[in-house]
Amino acid sequence: VLRCSGAPVNQKAKQNNTVVMIQCVGSRDEERPYCSRVCCAEAVKNALKIKKLSPETGVFILYRDIRTYGFQESYYRKAREMGVFFIRYDESRKPEVAKGAPVNENTETRKSLKVSVFDPVLQRELIIDTDMVVLSAATVPHRENKDLAQMLKVPLTQDDFFLEAHMKLRPVDFATEGVFLCGLAHSAKSVEESIAQACAAAARASTILSKDSLELEANISQVVDENCDGCAYCVDPCSYDAVTLIEYMREGAIKKTVEIDETKCKGCGVCQATCPKKGIFVRGFKLEQISVMVEAALEQN
Repeated sequence: VLRCSGAPVNQKAKQNNTVVMIQCVGSRDEERPYCSRVCCAEAVKNALKIKKLSPETGVFILYRDIRTYGFQESYYRKAREMGVFFIRYDESRKPEVAKGAPVNENTETRKSLKVSVFDPVLQRELIIDTDMVVLSAATVPHRENKDLAQMLKVPLTQDDFFLEAHMKLRPVDFATEGVFLCGLAHSAKSVEESIAQACAAAARASTILSKDSLELEANISQVVDENCDGCAYCVDPCSYDAVTLIEYMREGAIKKTVEIDETKCKGCGVCQATCPKKGIFVRGFKLEQISVMVEAALEQN
């Protein structure tokens, strides 16, 4: 066991003599497997600021992987040059924080905390007597994301962030028209990335707001009234809430059927797949048309 201390304890010093920063607290684990992206860069920047204000202060950064994206890598190199200690730890042996012990008999020189960490390079446990421990906590999605997703009919990722329509082709769009996303609602990201994505979302919204009218999709669902008996199997599966069960008088009797809201329908075909009586279909994709295309493809092979 090696005991480390950033600098000799000065009773008259008002600043902290040793600072320990622990990265990936609550992230990159089974519960939150994603990286919070900003933690490493901010820890390095804070370490540089501490060294600038108090060069004698010892700064330790305990990390799993240093991820200073892009040009922020220069901060990492500068921090090493200025004497910031970087100690890597393994996920299976995370650092432990406990109450510190007196440095000597004078209780005024007590270190308030001690951090134990196993160094995989030295293959030894290090004990760092420190005045302050800084935890880089995980970036977590808002707890109301699920309710908002159900309200807007938009999907979430497995980490409960909002999921875009397409990572490359539609990075700020949802499958639901007129709803856009940016920033931490999408995923953990830096301020610069959030600003860039916010500009993209504003630009996409402006393409809609700048038009006097919008053309609807041609390939949307259409009801075959003669076949529909109002079983409503297609109502609940519709992700866009475009199908509604209605009743009206027909030849002296009450007729049940469904009605399509063409402004909401996206032509996904779920209603057609759930209908047992061919009472609804997506224009251009009738079962007969699909069968003919399949037969033609089989004949060519």
